[in-house]
Amino acid sequence: VIHPRDAWGADLPPKAPSRPETSKFLLVHHTASSNSYRSARDVIRSTYAWQTSAAKGWPDVCYQFFVGRDGDVWEGRAGALTRPVVADATGGSQGWAQLVCMLGDFTSAQPTAAAYDSLVRVLAWLARRDQLDVRPGATTTFVSRGSQRWPAGTVVTTPTVSAHRDMSYTACPGNAFVPRMPDLRAR
Repeated sequence: VIHPRDAWGADLPPKAPSRPETSKFLLVHHTASSNSYRSARDVIRSTYAWQTSAAKGWPDVCYQFFVGRDGDVWEGRAGALTRPVVADATGGSQGWAQLVCMLGDFTSAQPTAAAYDSLVRVLAWLARRDQLDVRPGATTTFVSRGSQRWPAGTVVTTPTVSAHRDMSYTACPGNAFVPRMPDLRAR
């Protein structure tokens, strides 16, 4: 079950229409917010407020999907439920990815078992929808559209399920979580 965007943001429309994307890989993030939040909806609305503020200037939340600690899954960027859409991300958008963001901070803590299971399930669903090979060892190669790690025109090869830090200079999705990426790919 994926809660549609209207469940958290019916009153917060995107500031521009979403654009279609050619999906080549899936990118795992975390919000770096509190793990003891009261409401997933409130965390997502806060993320929207920050990411569409003058400081960021993005037209919508950058993530296509959010995963909450109770295993709840939420559509983020408008249109993501029906098709791959272009994302934004800190450090620039190297392109080609669909972003799945866990609510919370996994620098020194792990996501709950329910959140981890839902993360696996939404990544598997996206892989099927977008016809991505996510078997262990699977990689994809693309030409970067530009980020602070991969300048525009750089040829990048990455696992088809990658961590945000593989694409940008960031700690995301957290030092405690990153060692689980091989298990995540296997599952």
